[in-house]
Amino acid sequence: MSNNKDVVSSDVARRRAAFDAALTHLQPDLLHFMQRRVRNVDTAADLSQEALLRMLAYRDAPDIACHASLMYRIAWNLLREHWRTQRRHHTSSHVPLDVMEPLLADAASVEDIVDARRALLRLSSQALDALPPKCRKAFALHRADGLTYPEIAAEMGVSVKTVEKHISRALAVCRVAVDPAM
Repeated sequence: MSNNKDVVSSDVARRRAAFDAALTHLQPDLLHFMQRRVRNVDTAADLSQEALLRMLAYRDAPDIACHASLMYRIAWNLLREHWRTQRRHHTSSHVPLDVMEPLLADAASVEDIVDARRALLRLSSQALDALPPKCRKAFALHRADGLTYPEIAAEMGVSVKTVEKHISRALAVCRVAVDPAM
């Protein structure tokens, strides 16, 4: 009986020695693997240490076919846990809506937005279409394309004073279209 116990004990000691040798051999690769994924030396070292600690739970397992495969599986699981935790911590840094409410109080009401859109529709369908072609072109070049008066004058082949007159006329028509009481 004692002989059988010695055989089991030597088998366990041999497996443990092989396991320890495999971990010693794989440790630098594990650290490099973690560093490539987390890009932080300290975090990579911590995750590598945790992976090795989790590997120790398998030290007496009789049927480990490949220590490297087991180690990388544990490492991937640790990385997933790490990334999930990072996302959870990141979401907790968001500003709550009740803090944002005073900032949103200055926003336009829905009614104001609807009125503004109606005014723009009136403006585009009535006022701008009613403008003479040169006046409409000068206004579009200024407001839509952002050209300056001298640039518009050069584009249209007219004087800057003429451009000023076209834009003034277009603005007056727009004011009336937006607020007919004017």
